Amino acid sequence: MFLKQIVHFSKKSIRLSYQFQTMSTFTSRTNIVTGNNEWIFVDNDNFDYQQELARSAFADMLHDHERNIQYEKAIIKTLQNLSKSMKKIHILDIGTGTGLLSMMAARALNQINNTSCSSRITACEVFQPMAKIAKKCIEKNDLSDRIRVIDKRSTELNLENDLQGDRINVIIAEVFDTELIGEGALRTFSEACKHLTIDNENLHIIPARATIYIQLVESSVLQEFHTLKNISQQNQRINIPNDCRHLAGNTIFDLNLNELKDSIRPLTKPIPIFHFNFKHINEMNNFTEEKILENIQCNYDGRIDAFIMWWNLDMDEQGEIQLGTIPVWCYDDQEKIKNIQWREHWIHGIYYPQESKIVKAKDQVSLYCFHDEYSLYFDVGTSPFPPRSFIPAILSRSAMAAFNSDKRRNKYIKVLEKSFSSSSIKRCLYFGDGLLLPLLILEIYPNIELIILQSSNTHLNHCLEAILLNSTIKLNYQIISSLDKNEIDFQTIDMILSEPFFTKSILPWDNLHYYYLIQKYRSYFRSNIKIFPQKGRIRCLALEFNNLHKIRSSVKQCCQFDLTPFDEQIMKASLNVDETIEPQSLFEYSSKKPTLSSIIDLIEIDFEKNFYDKIEKKNLEILFIENGICNGIAFWIDYELNENIWLTTGIENENDSWINYSKQGVHLLPKPIYVQSGMKLQISTGFDFKQGQFLFDIIY
Repeated sequence: MFLKQIVHFSKKSIRLSYQFQTMSTFTSRTNIVTGNNEWIFVDNDNFDYQQELARSAFADMLHDHERNIQYEKAIIKTLQNLSKSMKKIHILDIGTGTGLLSMMAARALNQINNTSCSSRITACEVFQPMAKIAKKCIEKNDLSDRIRVIDKRSTELNLENDLQGDRINVIIAEVFDTELIGEGALRTFSEACKHLTIDNENLHIIPARATIYIQLVESSVLQEFHTLKNISQQNQRINIPNDCRHLAGNTIFDLNLNELKDSIRPLTKPIPIFHFNFKHINEMNNFTEEKILENIQCNYDGRIDAFIMWWNLDMDEQGEIQLGTIPVWCYDDQEKIKNIQWREHWIHGIYYPQESKIVKAKDQVSLYCFHDEYSLYFDVGTSPFPPRSFIPAILSRSAMAAFNSDKRRNKYIKVLEKSFSSSSIKRCLYFGDGLLLPLLILEIYPNIELIILQSSNTHLNHCLEAILLNSTIKLNYQIISSLDKNEIDFQTIDMILSEPFFTKSILPWDNLHYYYLIQKYRSYFRSNIKIFPQKGRIRCLALEFNNLHKIRSSVKQCCQFDLTPFDEQIMKASLNVDETIEPQSLFEYSSKKPTLSSIIDLIEIDFEKNFYDKIEKKNLEILFIENGICNGIAFWIDYELNENIWLTTGIENENDSWINYSKQGVHLLPKPIYVQSGMKLQISTGFDFKQGQFLFDIIY
């Protein structure tokens, strides 16, 4: 099984049908040889369904023990109370998924000893493959006679045709995301309450209410993901204009901040912002709400860099049963901190003010708060606030962090000093989508003429030009649209440079498009031209993840319900459409230290050497040096900038923290392996230079 360079969330599928022909599916992938996106034919009629199944977050939710326990507590309490006063209970489970919440309701009803109260459960699920799985899970647990599954959206249900005129008096729904409202929860509850339920007084919704909180924090780490900082603090030749500082946009940035708690300094108490009673959703202005909160007190001196957002649910009417995404630093109870629930489907939202604000302890500030049907917006300052500003994303958050990383900058500066110490280098060619390296050269080395190949990203080109035009003096550069002999005299180029970084890249080695560009035009340049970086090496490391592996782990049983039909379908879909290695930002996910193995070099590529259409392959061994459970292997690429000076996209040493400015590749083992020091894992690895594909497989 070789790694194909089609990565799950870069995939876009198109299904085409012709008269008298079966459907065909095409999927998008990044071709690192050409640097372009291309469409690949997939001979599988169910590919798009299987892809959506395999990439769904259902398994992650089912592993969320706290979520499951709190939902069941609320279901039991609500139904026990309702059975005492109602002769009939009709439950609607919206977005049933596996049918778990409906089965919880069925079990709770079975335990109620009230023969005078009749009951029925209707579950709706719009995603048809999931609806089929729900029916199989319900049948597996002998509850088909209690639960009816309808494969429709709740907003499409017809009271007479679908519910036989039997109005709903209990709604159970888990339709929330990190932002709470991003999956359309407001309209979902509003439409159900208007068209399908009895009067609000006798209606019960699980959960009953929600509150969105934010906290004003200082964090230089979070700022690195948002604001480009200047190249130099003194004698600046290049000043980045304000319009070019926030190239990752200002929509929600979601992170698991419990892993970064030491980088967060709260300046205020948690602030409740929006309150939602799901029985009484305000539909005015298409579910929008706008408010200004005055006199928010800051408790410490600092700089307001970001807003951390989370939410909390009242699962029952009395608010006795709670479920939320409260960050770890808000707990005083050490036992709760120790046992805080890990989850991937709900994490924390980060928002940024239009400008950071310096505050003193006991200062009072005003907050502007807004939400529409699906998203949130916040700002801090004083009234009147500037208009809401929605900035499009040109670079990823990790690309912003790469630009701002001091360690990365210092490595580039060190190598540039060494490279440019020779007077033989006067004219350089730069290509790639990274902004840092060309700006460093133009800022520090005014005598070097830099020729910059335009990016394929038009918006990025405009930003680079705006930055360069904002310089205090005339800079020594030229921008060319293509590597054409009419635009550039190749024989006068002394050095080729790249970070390398391309915005279309997803996995770390996607940036090897740099190598293919060099080889395509290599014969045009002088034979002694210098290349920066000189080499690349793909490396790996065996790990025992504390939690990340759960996103691909089988469920088997959940709350004593047999969910093996779900496991079987998800695993089948995953085998058909998933790739061997997927991209993950590992700084968000903790793993056991010390690591299970040493770092292993898998393949080294000399960028001056043309490998033509070779397929380099070899078998290697991963030697385990610690006892543990191997559930994942991490991959990344390092670049040799100069002799023995390497820049990593992962870690330099086994027990280092993962860098935050690049995603790594991760292979999650289908079945974790219990290992002891001295054991070995056989792997096959290599690189297909014709296709531009890294190859990897475990030899079982």
